Amino acid sequence: MSAYEMKRRSFFAGLVGAWMAGPTVGKLTARSARQGSPRRPLIVTSKTNPYVKEAVTAAAWDVLQKGGTPLDAAEKAVNVAELDPRDPSVGYGGDPNEEGFLQLDAAVMDGARGNIAGAVASLENIKTPCSVARLVMERTDHLLLVGKGALKFAKMHGFKEEDLLTEEARRHWRDWKENLSDRDYYLAPDKRFKPEGGGTINVLVLDAKGDMAGVTSTVGHRFKIVGRVGDSPIIGAGLYVDNAVGAAGATGHGEESIKVCASFLAVEKMREGRSPLEACRYVCQRIIDRHKGRPLFGFKIVALNKNGDHGCCSIRGQIDAATNKVVGLGFAVHDEKGHRIEPGLALLPPMSAAERSSVPWR
Repeated sequence: MSAYEMKRRSFFAGLVGAWMAGPTVGKLTARSARQGSPRRPLIVTSKTNPYVKEAVTAAAWDVLQKGGTPLDAAEKAVNVAELDPRDPSVGYGGDPNEEGFLQLDAAVMDGARGNIAGAVASLENIKTPCSVARLVMERTDHLLLVGKGALKFAKMHGFKEEDLLTEEARRHWRDWKENLSDRDYYLAPDKRFKPEGGGTINVLVLDAKGDMAGVTSTVGHRFKIVGRVGDSPIIGAGLYVDNAVGAAGATGHGEESIKVCASFLAVEKMREGRSPLEACRYVCQRIIDRHKGRPLFGFKIVALNKNGDHGCCSIRGQIDAATNKVVGLGFAVHDEKGHRIEPGLALLPPMSAAERSSVPWR
C-alpha cells in the first residue's frame, strides 16, 4: 500500500471516528455495518401510503419465499403501487403534469448481475414504467430511454398503451388550475385543493444469499412542467445498488437528490463503514448545509446494507401528537416477522406557516 493510500485511509477513519463521537450518535439506533450476524432476507421501502404500504412489502416477500430474485421481488412490489389508482404519486391514478397528462419515471438496479441498471423517463400511457425500465436493462445496451422512444420501446415489448388519468386525479389537476391565480378566467371551487408534492416509491430487497436489488417509480412532482425529469430514473441520485456494500433510494425534491448524487453518496458512506442510518443522516445534512440550514422542501432517503441493517432519514420531520417532538416520516420494513413501520430520523421540524407561505404556489 502506498504512503498516499495509507494517509487517505487514516483521514477517512478519523472523519468517521470524529462524527460518531458527536452528540447525535445516541439518536442513531441502527447497528454498525460490521456488527452482528446477517438478517436476511429483508425488504425496505420508503412508501408509507396508507392504502398500499403493506401490500407492497408483502408482494416482495412472497416472491422471495417462492424462490424469486431480489429484482423480481422489488419489481413486483413496485407494480402494486403503480397499478393502484388510489396512489396519487405513482403510476396509474397519479396526479398529472401542468397540462393534465402523466409522464412517468422509473429505474431498476440488479446487484446480483454486476450492478446493472435500466431506466425510463417521461414515459406516457404505460401503467408499469418500472417493468419497462427492467427491459431497457435486459434487452438493450442502453441505460435510459425517454419520452416517445421509451413508449415505442414499451409497445414493441407488448405493453398496452392506456389513459392513466383517473377521475380523482383529473379533479386534483382541475382544482390546482383554478386556484393558480385570481386574475385569470377560472373560478375556484369552494373547497380548495392543496397539493403536497410527489411521493416516489423506492423498494430495496436483500435475499437470503446476500444479493440485492432496487426499484424506483414516480409521477414526479404533481403538476410539474411538461418534460421535467427528477431523480428517480437517474442512477446514483434516486437509486443506487452495490451488491458488495448496500443499496439506497431517495424520495422528495429530486433536483436536490441529483445535485448531491444522494443514493450513491449514501452507499459510499456505508462502504466507509457507516451504518445505513448514519449514511442517510450524512446525506440529509449535506443538503441542509447547501441551503444554509433552511431548506424549503422535503427529502427522505432509505438505505440497506449487506448485513440487513437499515435506516431512514428525512430533512423535515413531523410533530408527534403525543410528545410534541419532531419525529421521522417513517418507512416500511418486511422480514420474517412481517411488515412494520419504523420511524426513521428527522433533522428539522416541518416547515412553519411562514416558510410554507414563502414557497411559490405552483
